[in-house]
Amino acid sequence: MEEEDGIIRSGKIKYKDDYYLLYEKGFLGNKPLTWNSIEEIKESGWKKEISIRGRKGIARGKSRFNLTLEEAANYIEQLKKEGIPPEKLTFNQSMPDDHLLIQGEIMRNEDLYNLVYTFVKKPMNRALEEKTLRAKGLTALNLVKGNLSPSSYTDLQTLFDIFPDSIIEFSAYDILLGNLPNRNTIMWEVRNY
Repeated sequence: MEEEDGIIRSGKIKYKDDYYLLYEKGFLGNKPLTWNSIEEIKESGWKKEISIRGRKGIARGKSRFNLTLEEAANYIEQLKKEGIPPEKLTFNQSMPDDHLLIQGEIMRNEDLYNLVYTFVKKPMNRALEEKTLRAKGLTALNLVKGNLSPSSYTDLQTLFDIFPDSIIEFSAYDILLGNLPNRNTIMWEVRNY
């Protein structure tokens, strides 16, 4: 707990390892179901599709979405052959991309918001590659506020209160989802790296 307190007190998440430490403990807002291994997924009884993301040192291009457990296990074997150990991976339930409203990255500098976003209904990296939009100031704030549920918007502002100079990566949906009630937004990442 001391390490988490130090990161929070600093107001900056400078390393991906620090981000995952806080993310896995639930300090960074609403998140999907997550696991650290295929074995954990099997033990949980989850049967639906999953996504694989890389931890520190893994290129974003290695992420995979909407995989069955069998496809994920095969992909892990492929990554092992490339020298990427399973411990460098994290897993989450696949998200209902057909329900996406808006997704992107927002930051706040001296109360001026900057938003990089998309309305494309695909996993974020793919969606931003297809169409990237930008907004600043009140326009950015209104886009976010108009698409996040009240609880999700409050979570976003709380994260900015704790981490004022961080970039917050999020996806908002037209349904409630995640591990916290009354939220329509997943907070994927909070970072200063």
